[in-house]
Amino acid sequence: MLLMTTVMGIGQARAAESTVLPGPLVTVQWLHDHAKSVQIVDIRDDLDGLMDNPKYITIKGKKVLQLSGGHIPDALSVNFWALRVKRTVEGKKLDFQFPTAEEFQVVMRTSVLENGKPIVLAPTGDDAISLQEAAFLALELETFGVPADQVAILNGGTHAWLAAGYPVVVDAIVPMDSSKWLAGKERHDLIATTKQVKAAQRSHESILDARPLSEFIGIAKSPVVPELGHIRGARALPAEALYFRAEDGSWRYMNAAHYHAAVRALHLGKVSPAIVYCNTGQYAAGAWFILNRIMGLHHVREYAGSIYTWENKGQPVVGL
Repeated sequence: MLLMTTVMGIGQARAAESTVLPGPLVTVQWLHDHAKSVQIVDIRDDLDGLMDNPKYITIKGKKVLQLSGGHIPDALSVNFWALRVKRTVEGKKLDFQFPTAEEFQVVMRTSVLENGKPIVLAPTGDDAISLQEAAFLALELETFGVPADQVAILNGGTHAWLAAGYPVVVDAIVPMDSSKWLAGKERHDLIATTKQVKAAQRSHESILDARPLSEFIGIAKSPVVPELGHIRGARALPAEALYFRAEDGSWRYMNAAHYHAAVRALHLGKVSPAIVYCNTGQYAAGAWFILNRIMGLHHVREYAGSIYTWENKGQPVVGL
C-alpha cells in the first residue's frame, strides 16, 4: 500500500510538472480535464461567497444562473484584500500599496500555494471586477518570481464553470497547515513608481488610464480618490471596452485579435512601452494582463497605488 501510494504521488507530481498551460486564459473544459495537475486558486473579495449556494432565476421557463456560489473542488483560496497593504510613504500613510516580497510570501503560504506547479486563477466571473482581481493576483505572482507561463486565468470564472454543468463545493476553504512557498527575486520591470510616471510624462511614453471613461474625463470619481480628473498626458483605455458578458452570463476576457482591434478603434497608437493606472490598481491590473499576457506586448508596467497614490502625493490631475 505504501509503495502504491508513493508511486501514485510521484506520478501526480510528474503530471503536474508536464502540464503546460495553453495560454494566459483557460476554458472550463480545459480546467475540468486538467484539474488534478494544476493549482486552482479561488480569488475573490468576499469570502462569504464560498459558502453561498449558486443563485438561479427562471426566464421563460428555463433555469438560468444569476450569481455563482461555492468554489471549484480542491481549490485554494486567496482573499483579494490581502494583496495590498497600508504603508507609510514620504511620511504619509497610504492604502492600496504593493506588498513586499516577504508580505506576499506570507499570503501565499497561508493559502498553501506550492512553487513549481502551474496555477489557474478562478475569479467568480459574476462581473468584470472579478476578472481584474484575478489579473491583480497574476501580476503579483509574476512580480514575485512565478514565471508567466505558469499562471493563467479561468475565463468566465466559477460562473462559467457552473453554467457548463460542473459541480462546486459550498463550504469555506480552511487549510489545516501552511506551505513553504518562496517568493523569487522581485521584478521591478512590471511595476512603476510615481517618479517613473513623471519621467514618462516628460518623455511622452504611453500612460494609459484603465478606469471607466466617465472617471477619465472627470465627471465621476471613485470615493477613495480626492480629485476629479486624470494624470496629464494619459490616454483612455476604458474598462468598458475590455470585457464582455457571454451568453451563459459569465464575464470574460476577449482574444488578442479583438484587443488589437479595440486599440485601433480607440486611436491609441503605440501602447508599448506603457504605464497603466486606475484608481488603486485593480482596473489597471486587468489592462496590464490584456496588454502583456493576452496581446503579448512587453514593457508594460502598472503604477502601484495608481491615481490614489498620485493625488495623495500632491501631484496634479487634469480634466478634458
